[in-house]
Amino acid sequence: MKRIASVFYLCTTGLILLACTKSSTSQPPPPPPDTILINLSHLNYLYTPLTFPNGVNAAGIYIYSEAPDYHLVEASGEGFSCVDDVSRATLVYIRSKNFSSDTSSQGKAINLVKFMLQMQSANGYFYNFLFTNGLINKAGATSVDNPNWWSWRALQALTEAYPRIKNIDPSLAAEMDASITKLVANIKRDFVPLPQTTKVVNGITVPEWLPAGSGTDQASLMIIGLISYYALHNDAVVKDYVKKLADGVALMQAGDGSNYPYGPFLSWENTWHAYGNLQAYALMNASAFLNDETYKTKAFVEVDNFYPWLLQNGFQSSFSLSKSGSTYQTLSENDYDQIAYGIEPMFFAAAEAYKETLDDKYADIAGHIAAWLLGANDPAMNMYDTATGRCFDAIFSATGVNRNSGAESTIEALLTLQKVEEVPAIKRALDKYKK
Repeated sequence: MKRIASVFYLCTTGLILLACTKSSTSQPPPPPPDTILINLSHLNYLYTPLTFPNGVNAAGIYIYSEAPDYHLVEASGEGFSCVDDVSRATLVYIRSKNFSSDTSSQGKAINLVKFMLQMQSANGYFYNFLFTNGLINKAGATSVDNPNWWSWRALQALTEAYPRIKNIDPSLAAEMDASITKLVANIKRDFVPLPQTTKVVNGITVPEWLPAGSGTDQASLMIIGLISYYALHNDAVVKDYVKKLADGVALMQAGDGSNYPYGPFLSWENTWHAYGNLQAYALMNASAFLNDETYKTKAFVEVDNFYPWLLQNGFQSSFSLSKSGSTYQTLSENDYDQIAYGIEPMFFAAAEAYKETLDDKYADIAGHIAAWLLGANDPAMNMYDTATGRCFDAIFSATGVNRNSGAESTIEALLTLQKVEEVPAIKRALDKYKK
């Protein structure tokens, strides 16, 4: 989701910020730029301690950081921090390779988890945004406590973090488990009973039982979180529902290895968009979870065919399709904006394909996709800077780059590069393609 930056800055009048001044000089010196990819300095700068009105100490992640001086900015009408970004920042910290001994990352993850817990509504879903005056945004369309992206992100982060936090803070882990259980109860009530009906949009048959009707992007995020939940609770109802979600995602594949558009999973109705394009990765995980190769086979069609097509054609931001018989036609398409959040989901699918096959072609695809961060893009611009840990927010034209560096872009770059550093074959491919 794109958000337009506001003009509200870090030290606006507010009651919850514990530290209104932050200096980048307090950060540790940056690593050598060509040897280490991961630099948490900018994420640590966006990290902001706070106290909720009920006295709970926690931390948020500032949504925006604007060039040229990278001051921190609140999103006008929305808030300064949100569950969408806090949940993903939590993943960065808990996936740090030294997390088990790094008390700084542990403390940050714990405080971010506390933020998420405070943002859960009495109805079990999550509010998204927090204002600098300490009030939760309970009315904004991008913040209300309904079944939407931010609740599924909280599910993923809390279920993945729970085993890591349990040994550090058992009391907090118990709160996390209660929060997760409350959210999953909502999913069972509101989504599990939905019949598996379909409708036709521009000639394309789409499911009606996913979030937002045919939202495979949201469904894929739910799959990841629910698989982690099942590992904690061995819940047969949840396992059956993962299959139902995977069936809906699989239904949305367009084309195949030989026919345009070469196998992408549409995001919603007849539209594909790069952001949140987690479908292939989710289906690979669902395939292993359900012991059903059908989902894996369909996922590999996208990775084998659609990703190389995108790489050869300079990536895209979105497109919409119509279908007549077995033939798809493009109704609209956009090359820009291109963002790190559009790169990370495809990268993770290609990296998972390599993990499952050890076939170097998938390491090559993954490294090529990740190299978008390091100059393999239309402007030939390094979007991520290893010296500062910043990732620019967007490429908006063949030569235009938005040099702001907010939470989403920084976090998505770090999640991608963490995985790159784990897999030498992918790192070699990245080095081959980067500019």
